[in-house]
Amino acid sequence: MKSRLNNTRRRGRTAVSIVVAGALTLGLAACSGGASASSGLDGSTLKMYTWIGGKADKQQWGDYIAGGKHADPKMAVSFTGPPIGDYYTKLPTVMRGSSAPCLVTFQNGRVNQYVQGLEPLDSLAKKNGLDLTKYSSAMLDQLSDDGKLYAIPFNAGPTVMFYNKKLFKAAGVAEPTNDWTTEDFIAAAKATTKDGVYGFAIPQGSNPISTLMAADGHPYADEKGPKLDDPNFREALQLLVDLSNKYKVAKPLEAAAGGTFPDIDAFSTGQSAMEMQGLWDLQHEQQALGKDNVGIAVIPSKSGTSKGFIGGSGFGITKTCGDKQKAFKAIEAMTSKSGLEFVTKSQASVPARLDALDAWSTNAGSPEFAAVIKQMTGDATPSPVPSNQSQLDTLLTQYEVNAFSGKSTVAEVLQQVKAGLAQ
Repeated sequence: MKSRLNNTRRRGRTAVSIVVAGALTLGLAACSGGASASSGLDGSTLKMYTWIGGKADKQQWGDYIAGGKHADPKMAVSFTGPPIGDYYTKLPTVMRGSSAPCLVTFQNGRVNQYVQGLEPLDSLAKKNGLDLTKYSSAMLDQLSDDGKLYAIPFNAGPTVMFYNKKLFKAAGVAEPTNDWTTEDFIAAAKATTKDGVYGFAIPQGSNPISTLMAADGHPYADEKGPKLDDPNFREALQLLVDLSNKYKVAKPLEAAAGGTFPDIDAFSTGQSAMEMQGLWDLQHEQQALGKDNVGIAVIPSKSGTSKGFIGGSGFGITKTCGDKQKAFKAIEAMTSKSGLEFVTKSQASVPARLDALDAWSTNAGSPEFAAVIKQMTGDATPSPVPSNQSQLDTLLTQYEVNAFSGKSTVAEVLQQVKAGLAQ
């Protein structure tokens, strides 16, 4: 999940009141003193540090906490944090600080670089009798390091293709089917590129590459790390470059300015007809473009039989947390069957618990959406998350712009990334 995490769609069934007062705290429990600043609690309320980019993120975390309260009325959690673009950069410092939280969150299995500040959860899971077989095994693996589990998954976050239905209709393009090919995708992007609008918005970093590879059954990494020498890795990056330079259906990637990704909101502002993004972004896009104007499709593949790319998102506990048992019980409640079923009433997020998928399908309210997600999650390409994932994304973001500008070939970019990882 690199990407920003924005969820805003609401179905009128669940409403969570949020009070902003310094830290963003839900009106679920009164905040009071009584615990040291380093304990990660504010009175009886557990403090959680997470990414917050706006109302959509506030709504999302509010729903997860409300779901936890539904499962365990005694649970009390508050949350605060920066936008996703700054979250992982600041996380190590936050976990070492005097006001470190008890709970932290991860997306796309990104726990590897932060395990020194995290509490392994295997013994707590055993102590509390938590049945880990109820969760996606692929996500549990992604949220583990060296055989130890560091976060309990809550969101499967399959990557899908969002498309603007109005722009497709205006261009006379048929909406994507679940067996559309890469050629179909390029044709749709060409047809919708007009009047100052691009057919596709290119994401940065490894996520679009890994997603395109997964669609055809190729993992982007193995136990040794990212597969930079794999021809499929090179072909995926080349396709992204070609979408800009050859087919002229996407704006070329440029160096990030001020630490933010350029054109990250191109789809939500109507400047592109399609984008590749995690399903968790659906509600943000629906809020921006209109609920009935946003469609989702499987990732296009060469074969027309697309497989999914799933990144597990989860809750972890810091080593400095003053009450790890209390923190684990909160995670257990927020990721329980009833807690995640409660969340599906207002969130598009696919629950990490297998026994909550039926509730999500029912609450999604769209056979189209359900069919896409079942295909993406039911036939996913397993891939480990490299321990140097953050470095990989940093290097790709740094060097891939040279392929778009013509300064380097895709092969040269990957060699530069490989050299950077070796240092």
